Amino acid sequence: MAKILLVDDEESIRFTLSAFLRRDGHVVVTAASLDEALHALEPANGGPPDLVITDIILRGENGLDFARTVRERCPFVPVILLTGRPSVESAVRAVTEGAEQYLTKPVDKEQMLQAARAALRHKALDDERRALVVERENLRVHLEAVFQAVPDVLVTVTPDLRIQRMNLAARELPGGARDARQAAGRRFDEALGLFAPLFRPVLDETLEARRASRRRRVSAQLGDGREQVFEIEAAPLVGAGGEFLGALLVARDVTRLAGLEEALGQRTGMNQIIGRSAPMSELFHLLDELAQTDTTVLITGESGTGKELVAEALHRGGPRALGPLVKVNCSALSEHLLESELFGHVRGAFTGAVRDRVGRFQLAHGGTIFLDEIGDVSSAVQLKLLRVLQEREFERVGDTRTVKVDVRVIAATNRPLADLVRSGRLREDLYYRLRVVELHLPALRDRRSDIPLLVDHFVEQFNVHFHRRVTGVTPVALQALMAHSWPGNVRELRHALEHGFILSRGDVIDVDALPPEVRAAVGMAPAAAPVPRSIVCDTDLPQQGAGVPWSRDRAGDRAGDEGMDHGMVRHPQGARPTGVPPYGQAASASAIHGDAGHSGIYPDGLPVNLSEAGRGGDAASSEPPVSGGPSSPVMPTGPAGGGYGGRVGEEPAPYGAESGRRLRLTPELLSDALRRAGNNKARAARLLGVSRQTVYRKLVDFGMPDGADGGPDDDPHGAPGEGTNEGAATPR
Repeated sequence: MAKILLVDDEESIRFTLSAFLRRDGHVVVTAASLDEALHALEPANGGPPDLVITDIILRGENGLDFARTVRERCPFVPVILLTGRPSVESAVRAVTEGAEQYLTKPVDKEQMLQAARAALRHKALDDERRALVVERENLRVHLEAVFQAVPDVLVTVTPDLRIQRMNLAARELPGGARDARQAAGRRFDEALGLFAPLFRPVLDETLEARRASRRRRVSAQLGDGREQVFEIEAAPLVGAGGEFLGALLVARDVTRLAGLEEALGQRTGMNQIIGRSAPMSELFHLLDELAQTDTTVLITGESGTGKELVAEALHRGGPRALGPLVKVNCSALSEHLLESELFGHVRGAFTGAVRDRVGRFQLAHGGTIFLDEIGDVSSAVQLKLLRVLQEREFERVGDTRTVKVDVRVIAATNRPLADLVRSGRLREDLYYRLRVVELHLPALRDRRSDIPLLVDHFVEQFNVHFHRRVTGVTPVALQALMAHSWPGNVRELRHALEHGFILSRGDVIDVDALPPEVRAAVGMAPAAAPVPRSIVCDTDLPQQGAGVPWSRDRAGDRAGDEGMDHGMVRHPQGARPTGVPPYGQAASASAIHGDAGHSGIYPDGLPVNLSEAGRGGDAASSEPPVSGGPSSPVMPTGPAGGGYGGRVGEEPAPYGAESGRRLRLTPELLSDALRRAGNNKARAARLLGVSRQTVYRKLVDFGMPDGADGGPDDDPHGAPGEGTNEGAATPR
């Protein structure tokens, strides 16, 4: 819908024409004189119309003058002139004033509508063109601002090495052109001054090959003695129609970075490959050189050394970085599947081939293909690989058409390929085709100085992954990491630190959170923390003749292989001593400390926390000292030379008032107890406050004979249930 201004001094014509135009969907504003028409052009009245239709003769006024006024005020509004007395003079002047149409009266409906539609269509196209021009100009201004604001040196040149554009950083180079208008059209060597000879080789390479040049580092000595270092590269400029327009030079000032690298003496990483040892510095240097070429590279090294990361660095650091990187694990597929995976197949090539499939080589066109575990491919696949490496062409499975590809091949293996060649499992010609340049990755044990860097790198990664704020590892943990042999190399180190992240709860990973094999590297065996629990205590056995009848169920040592295994002592008819809680429930303090007739015996040798009074008194007197034998070392005892006061255990007491006075069960304590008990294992166990199974186990652990003095294993008093059968108990 358009706004149309209709000017005519005859009311009937205004009515008729306005009716035609309104029915065609337009808004019509009418005026009977030029004054009314000029008033309608004012912004207060809605602004200029989209179309003006005016009569030439208007009661003493001339419509041609109004047409000139419209062109001056609204240059993009078309004008259609009407006249009842046409003449050559008026027609010529109408063209001069820029009229869109010159119509003679009477004007019929179709003629009027066609003229209006044509004028409005031309105006719409003209408005669109002008909008595009404005948009293009705005875009040019914005791009110019970006071009000038980039801190890197940017220079565009024509194919004959003449300057097209230079940004502000380029104009500030020593000896360069300061004025952009003066630089345009000048020879490159004249506009760049001192740095022109350094930048020229990459431009020549790009202009000759019409493709991106490899990145290189150059330096220049300035007049004041300072050295300025740049990393430079160039890329071709191609028009919308594919025509070659010239080249773009990019030079990045890396003077500060070069100084820091020189101060450190070496780099610390490249594409997630971390290290600054001598082998890694040499590897980084080779990667910089090889990344800019299409040479086939063979990467060797143990599993977990980072061969895939090296392949990614070679791909991303070169001119193929914008192309695809396709990775294939050659050992994961059978011979037939691997051939189809690498080269593709056509429909019907084999059972199950229901449609054509593009192979990995074809997918990697314009980029890089990484063949991992190359030593595991079959002879048939080796033959096709050899042809691809030589000719860069192949046929899909089941097809006779040759497919050509532009692809760089990087292979990797953790197996010695030379041995495979000697054994006939790998073609010798394929071996030498793959081994144009060999990169051997050192094992982690051969570059231990890189372990702290790797630890910091993985800690940073896992902080993000686990949403933690771990600052690092403790010195003891780092010592264990440095001492471990790392058969799994960097991959094993990463998993070890992940293990530490999961088990640690603080902001530092301690050695206890590392895997057992890493702790073992510094002589730290895995230590199982004692588990506090409540276990029924057995009453001390009275001396024979004390008037207390013996029972098989009351014989705690006899029940060692049965009831003791479950942490309970059997009692006649299921009865329990007073104050003894059921299994699995905590004993009260009075049951533990208040009853002097109870001693703590854990079936698995863990200590029970009993007060010294609970092990002394009558209980202590029930075990008389054994005479004879060599003098014993001074050991802690209860009153009257009784037991060890409940202070002996395999581990320190985890709780209780006596935890600070507990003793670890040592060979000396065990030997002394056996001598005092006359080599009776059950009595020695009661003296120590441990189970009989623990005594047997510790005899084996300490490498001690069955008896310290070769005496019998049964009770000398012949207590029922403690006869010679006890010696047949299996140690745990």
